[in-house]
Amino acid sequence: MTHVTNPCLSLYCHNSYICSMRYFILLILISSFSNFISQKQKPFSGELSYKIERVDVKDSSKSIQLIYAKDSLIKVVNFNSDKGKQELIKHLRYNKSYLLIESPLQNFAIKTNEHLVKDSISNYTFKTQFGSKKIAGMRAKKVKVKLASVKNELTFLYLKKVPAKYANIYNDFPGLPVLFYVSTPDGLFRYTLQAFKPSNPPLELFIIPKEYKKVTFEEFAEEFSKLYESKN
Repeated sequence: MTHVTNPCLSLYCHNSYICSMRYFILLILISSFSNFISQKQKPFSGELSYKIERVDVKDSSKSIQLIYAKDSLIKVVNFNSDKGKQELIKHLRYNKSYLLIESPLQNFAIKTNEHLVKDSISNYTFKTQFGSKKIAGMRAKKVKVKLASVKNELTFLYLKKVPAKYANIYNDFPGLPVLFYVSTPDGLFRYTLQAFKPSNPPLELFIIPKEYKKVTFEEFAEEFSKLYESKN
């Protein structure tokens, strides 16, 4: 029996093969381009300093945020003239963090639920745009951001060559946010980078001190209540 090949079928298969190969090559090119972009962003070690201002209403309290980074470790320290100091130690690779709380009776390291929080575009959307601006002596790129809880679009600034993760917010940005806004139940706050200091912080800075007791939030609430009940 002579096998007859349908020329239309052969042409279809040939075209399908070419289309598949083109699609495959396109995926490789996209992947290579993404890797090229990510390779340009190097791990950061050093100190970031942000000024925090409430912008929806006038607020006399003063706040700053210090972020110490060492590759995949960060320590976030918030100072507020009314609320005092808050510290957070986080391992970026494993997305594990502890909130450090000082008290006269016992110091606590509270395991947070940051690993359950999704920094997703369901809370905000953004689009990069042309233009740049100097901030803390560096040239930062502009990005338009629409926060779900804010009516108007806001202009953020970011550093392209530093990964966004070191700001501990807006993790899917194309670079480190250096001027950005955070909407909370207490109001709308603007964070502005004041200093960018590459350095090699000591590892001890990212280790929970021995005098701090590691607890979950539920354990903290229970033990904190017991401590102050026994004191009274």
